[in-house]
Amino acid sequence: MKIALISPRTFRLGRSLEFQRFLQHSPEMEFYRQYWSGLGSGLLVIAALTPSDIEIELIDEDIEDIDFQRDYDLVGITAVTQQATRAYEIARKFRERKVKVVLGGIHTTVLPDEARLHADSIVVGEAENLWPTLLDDFRQNRLRPLYTSRQEVDLKHSPLPRYDLLRDKPAKIVWVQGTRGCPHDCAFCCASKVYGVKHRHKTVDQVIAEIKEVRRIKKHALIGFADDNLLCDKHYSRELLEKVAGLGIRWIGQTDISVARDTSLLRLAKRSGCVALLIGFESIVPDNLKGLDSTDWKLKQLANYAEYIKSIQNCGIGIIGLFITGLDYDDNSIFDRLADFIIDNHLLGAQITALTPFPHTRVREDLLREGRVLNTPWDNYTFYDVNIKPKGMTPEELEQGILHTFNRIYSSKVALGKQRYFKNIAAKVHQTRVSRNNTGL
Repeated sequence: MKIALISPRTFRLGRSLEFQRFLQHSPEMEFYRQYWSGLGSGLLVIAALTPSDIEIELIDEDIEDIDFQRDYDLVGITAVTQQATRAYEIARKFRERKVKVVLGGIHTTVLPDEARLHADSIVVGEAENLWPTLLDDFRQNRLRPLYTSRQEVDLKHSPLPRYDLLRDKPAKIVWVQGTRGCPHDCAFCCASKVYGVKHRHKTVDQVIAEIKEVRRIKKHALIGFADDNLLCDKHYSRELLEKVAGLGIRWIGQTDISVARDTSLLRLAKRSGCVALLIGFESIVPDNLKGLDSTDWKLKQLANYAEYIKSIQNCGIGIIGLFITGLDYDDNSIFDRLADFIIDNHLLGAQITALTPFPHTRVREDLLREGRVLNTPWDNYTFYDVNIKPKGMTPEELEQGILHTFNRIYSSKVALGKQRYFKNIAAKVHQTRVSRNNTGL
């Protein structure tokens, strides 16, 4: 028996030719070209749940073509929203050849009625409790049209992902996931709807075993923690990073700004190999932050953004700020104001995205009610292509404004300034470490 596990193609920095030219030709975008890719661990977990007598072919369409004439018994496809249109095309081509197709992933989970029109079977929710049953049913010729997870997965029983399937793929970053769930329940995000607000985690030993396996397969790869909020649970984070510190790796991860209040954890993160943290600031406009999360938590942090940024980066950890434009209190001035904020605070990098009405989010419900969701296909949901009618500008102005911000913050002049800034910080961090060692602290 042979199965194909497929991740459909994506669009980095959107579908716009102007964005693509900027990505390809800007020297300052080298990090995105080299690292901001790589297959998530989802299909690798599916592969690990598959019995050893089944042959698996892993296909990442961002880096390789699909052979639709190859003989497979079963095809499994995972997709986020921007991949959905292509996922349905892939499914149709295989089903025309009478190959059974299973669809899963976040988009299928939030829009199961749509997804089931394009597959023989769909997986709704986390797959650990479902995939073994689905395979057994398939072998017995009784594949069901729907497999739904009735309870949250206990991650302590999640298998070691099949990182060996990445051995011959040109991945410079490999994604590891230690936790699921985020307590903030942001209006633009469906993560808490899919994974819950409870912060669940694997054991520290599990995560360490995964990192060691990645190092065995891809010795020099940057580790990317795919967690929505890696350092949310400070006790767990401290225990994890104490062990990561002995592995000699370099890593990036996403967390919220509260980590700025824990200098000892930041120093530990630096010692463990943290290169940068992705932090969702979302907006620098107070009215935009009102109601953006269920408790206005991010609004309460706004006044301290500059101080918190300095605290984190003074520990030698760069910040990649995540910002949303096109919110209701944005006008055309937001793009230069945002660029000024990023440059003045010496952020290592930033992702400037357009407000996107993803399925199963409060943002989508509100915008649909107001008649402000454009009739665009799912493959336009890239974060950078515009799918709404903003209040303070036209859709075209929003898209051009994002590109304008990218051009400002990723210029050679700004890059030189950041280089000097972080060089000075590195010297101070080194001196502090030497002083502590000399005093026995």
